Amino acid sequence: MTRYAFDEFCLDEASRVLSRAGASIALTPRVFDTLLHLLRRGGELVGKDELMQAVWPSRVVEENNLDQAISALRRALGERRGEHRCILTVPGRGYRFVAPVQVLSAAEATTVPKPLRTLAVLPFKLLPPRQDAALEMGLADTLITRLSGLAALAVRPLSAVSRFSGRQHEPMEIGRRLGVDAVLDGTVQQSERRVRVSMRLLDVAEGRQHWADIFDAQSDDLFALQDAVAKKAAAALALRLTYDQRIRLTRRYTEHPEAWRCYALARFFVEQRSPSALKRAVDYFREALSLDPGYALAHAGLSDVYTIQGVMGARPPSEVGQPARQAALQALAIDEQLPVAHYALGHTLVQYERDWVGAELAYRRALELDPNCVNAHHRYAILLMTAGRPDEAFVQIRHARTLDPTSLPIDVTEGFLYHWDRQYTRSIEHLRGTLQREPHFWMAHYWLAQALAFHGEHAAAATSAQRANELLGDDGASWLVAWTHAAAGRQGEALAQLATLLERSRHHYVPPYDLAQVYAGLGDTERVFAWLDRAERERARHLDTLGVNPIMDPFRRDTRMPQLYARVGIERARTAAAD
Repeated sequence: MTRYAFDEFCLDEASRVLSRAGASIALTPRVFDTLLHLLRRGGELVGKDELMQAVWPSRVVEENNLDQAISALRRALGERRGEHRCILTVPGRGYRFVAPVQVLSAAEATTVPKPLRTLAVLPFKLLPPRQDAALEMGLADTLITRLSGLAALAVRPLSAVSRFSGRQHEPMEIGRRLGVDAVLDGTVQQSERRVRVSMRLLDVAEGRQHWADIFDAQSDDLFALQDAVAKKAAAALALRLTYDQRIRLTRRYTEHPEAWRCYALARFFVEQRSPSALKRAVDYFREALSLDPGYALAHAGLSDVYTIQGVMGARPPSEVGQPARQAALQALAIDEQLPVAHYALGHTLVQYERDWVGAELAYRRALELDPNCVNAHHRYAILLMTAGRPDEAFVQIRHARTLDPTSLPIDVTEGFLYHWDRQYTRSIEHLRGTLQREPHFWMAHYWLAQALAFHGEHAAAATSAQRANELLGDDGASWLVAWTHAAAGRQGEALAQLATLLERSRHHYVPPYDLAQVYAGLGDTERVFAWLDRAERERARHLDTLGVNPIMDPFRRDTRMPQLYARVGIERARTAAAD
């Protein structure tokens, strides 16, 4: 006899007992037989005539008898009116048991596994003979996208797992470092005509394999393979999914295999964050959209990478601001339920439109759709701090760190939020802790230099600024080197570095806000406001930080500063917060 596990329930066919968390649930014989037949046909449409014949094999009964049995069964399973967590009614035809069902051995059936709450999907390992980089990260990214936001499952983002690509780490060790309950680990073997994916679900806490399976598909039918893997993974995770969530689980954002491959490669380059990698990401997103203009994920990804280019100073805002907004809106026009499209729109609204209220609404909508959306928590934290709401900002960034505890950018963000909140000692301690984890992370040196200078540690600040500039490359932090010299009173060195920066601006884009900060260090008020004014006109990066940046503190009483606040949108954001 067979035992079936689904949701939080276990049905023992031999003893004819339905239990939940070890406690028996009373069912009449007909109701039990109705459930048993639906479980045997799990996921398939069972016609009313078939079901009545199975439950009442030697009797002629009315359809009302079946309706009453289904109604009693729904009550026993705890389904509310209109809910289809386990049983879906197909009007005029019959019923479908839609909850994932596991067939258990006698040993397994003693307890129904508790749903796992945190998961990391690792980059797939590529096996000979063929190797396709799109499959390594793309399959993992697809699973992350499909599983994120389902039930109460928190899935680590691609940024958290991508750093383990190609490295020799034990999956259990990675799971412990990422602070998750379970790890999905897999391999891909591709030949000319076939693709084989081997997957296993590892329970990190118990140190054992929870589930394993092998999936085969034709090389030109990767989407069917992705559907099968997603369904089996959700069942193995014992997720309690609504009917809508089950539909989302196998949602395909494109039916074009080459468009998907281009998208996967774009995502791979986005995670590298260098200017050259971001440019390649843009190219691949555009190629994906040329193949499938209705690919909502690619539109959202393109919007995000445009904004990242602008924030990093890799491209002028005039080149990327409007395309970023248009791409995000296009993604939402295709799929309003896409969290990544909402946080991409929020990012471009605050950076280029100076619409802080609209950006906050966008971030909130992303979190409503997916409460575990790490990027939305991260960016919302920065928005809240720059809008003068530090307590709320720290709540958001700490939530982001909980969801992705290994993220260096999130860790550094918490450090510079302390800096903006004038907690310089705490900022220094925090950022030095980040550098203990990763001594060569440019962003930690970048912000540490500023906190050290305000703490009076000028020699250490100059060292960190120089290190940030070296690690970032292409003189991306040369303004910081000049500013640390100026803050320490080394005016000659600061002016020499500034001259180099101005000369560079004749041939390459240099964000005007960076130059305003150097002049702030030199105490040149007129040039500070001249460059701030240019930054506002150009909608340059970091101007949203004007209200919290300590470098600008000596100039806040100038009558021109309130005017800048109004033009940038800071005053409206603070007024809205007060209301």
